[in-house]
Amino acid sequence: MQSPSKITGPSEKVIDDISNTLVMAVAEANRGNLGLRCTSLGDPDLSDPIQLAEHIRAFQLAQIVIKRGLDRRIASAKRHWNALQSVNKLPVEVLSTVFHQLLATVSTFDHFTSLFNIAKVSVRWKSIIDATPSLWSFVSSTFPRAQVDRALKKSARSPVSVACRFPGYLLTATSKEGSRNFLTKMQSTGRPWDELTLHLPSIGHLRTVLEAPASHLRKLEIKVQHASSKPVDIFGGTRRVLEDLSLTGAWIKCDPNALTGLRRLQLDYNKGFAGPTLTQIFWLLQQSPILHFFAWSGRVIHHSMSLPTGTITLSHLTGLSLKGVPGSDVSVILGLIHAPSCRHFTLHCNSDSKDGYSRLLVPLQRFLPSLKNSLQQVATISVCLGLSSFHYHCIPPSCDSSYQLDFKFEGEPPYSLLEWFAQHLHDINLKTPPINIRFDPRFDFTRDTTLPALFRLRNVVSLKLADRVVGPCRLLQGLSRPTRSQGGSEFWPFPELADMKIAPSNLLIRNVLDFFRSRYIEQLGQGCPRRPPMLKTLHLVGYEWDGFREEQELKPILRGTKYSLERSVWVDEPRD
Repeated sequence: MQSPSKITGPSEKVIDDISNTLVMAVAEANRGNLGLRCTSLGDPDLSDPIQLAEHIRAFQLAQIVIKRGLDRRIASAKRHWNALQSVNKLPVEVLSTVFHQLLATVSTFDHFTSLFNIAKVSVRWKSIIDATPSLWSFVSSTFPRAQVDRALKKSARSPVSVACRFPGYLLTATSKEGSRNFLTKMQSTGRPWDELTLHLPSIGHLRTVLEAPASHLRKLEIKVQHASSKPVDIFGGTRRVLEDLSLTGAWIKCDPNALTGLRRLQLDYNKGFAGPTLTQIFWLLQQSPILHFFAWSGRVIHHSMSLPTGTITLSHLTGLSLKGVPGSDVSVILGLIHAPSCRHFTLHCNSDSKDGYSRLLVPLQRFLPSLKNSLQQVATISVCLGLSSFHYHCIPPSCDSSYQLDFKFEGEPPYSLLEWFAQHLHDINLKTPPINIRFDPRFDFTRDTTLPALFRLRNVVSLKLADRVVGPCRLLQGLSRPTRSQGGSEFWPFPELADMKIAPSNLLIRNVLDFFRSRYIEQLGQGCPRRPPMLKTLHLVGYEWDGFREEQELKPILRGTKYSLERSVWVDEPRD
């Protein structure tokens, strides 16, 4: 589908002619109704105030009519344009599912703002939203009463998601009464509750706010400003088994029977040390045999006398996230969990000792047994390296493939982890899928062990060097000549390398020219390995590239290579 052509501005004479014609037509049509007496819209007599007033009224009226007419035409054209888009050819059921998935990513408190924005896209989208009760089944204490009534009416008998939020650190008597009235009204509707979200100043307000037990819940989210490790029991009566539990700064008593169906568990205690002990977390995981995702943020409280023993096998766990957790605690948690199906692993931590990093490698090696299976099925591998980050992503040929691995690490410099991964891939001795590597700002090539670790990676096809990396000349020099393997034989680093994108980072075009001459042009000594094939693309980005003469020398070497020099700022790509 072709995009609309660019509109060019008309000349001043054309604008004047059209304006005069339109204004005269509007004035003529409304002369009898509005009392306009002017018969010509040429230049008025500046000394006649009546004639000036007539012209002003005629032009103002024409402006309103023209704007309304154009707005209607533009809106109609946009509706027709939207109707022609391929997404609008999807069945109603598919679009409704897409809307549900999109709204699931926003807070309950912002649900209707996002819903109304979606409805503005086209008449068809609005009609689908109006005809889907489950999209309206969200109510919040922050909504006006009319909005709550409208949501309850349009959601029919769908299970409702209820949210209470109180800003600040104090819960006043007025807000307590308002919350009780709101929740009482929700309970009096007789509708099952699908979700309950509570944002409160402290855990002690839970009993005050929620006098009646929360029943029939699938998802429970509690967030308090002041963290507390004192558990509160808000359950009672008949209820469905929880599937999704999210606690921030709070800890609640849970009946074991309420956790047997738990699929997602998120615990956040980053703002304070108060929280459950390692033994309590261990017990919670034991009661959740079909858990799919577990996230923990904050320091773990554990005592040497009460540390749990043994391991928990979570055969359904596919995602694990540990943020703000010291390295020693990470080692303990990984030692307690056996998750053979885990494919998404996020780790944000700070090593709390000099050997904390090396202590992580052993539990990581045991925890990520799916790496070999992933390599046999994935289409490509993406590796992102920064000053304190390491992201390794096995990308499967289809999104529903079980053979994938997404490993994110942030905290300390990732060089030890990089060396372990590179050696692990090398030792697997399988044909590695194509690898794309991106070096983020401040990644350091000057460490003696960095390049040898990188050059162990096989089938690297593309490199991206962002601005402000450290020592990029080391990388180009390493790629410019054969290196020697542990067995003594020589080989070219990254022989399958086809694409490079480079920001200056104090590099000159002379450095790039020397790299191409050494790797692809200069005479090789006797016994050297066969030269790798020329790059397919070279993209230089940045204002700091300097060297016009060197660029002219480089271009003949790049015959057959797609080359571009873009003198602009390279905006750092967002992390995946």
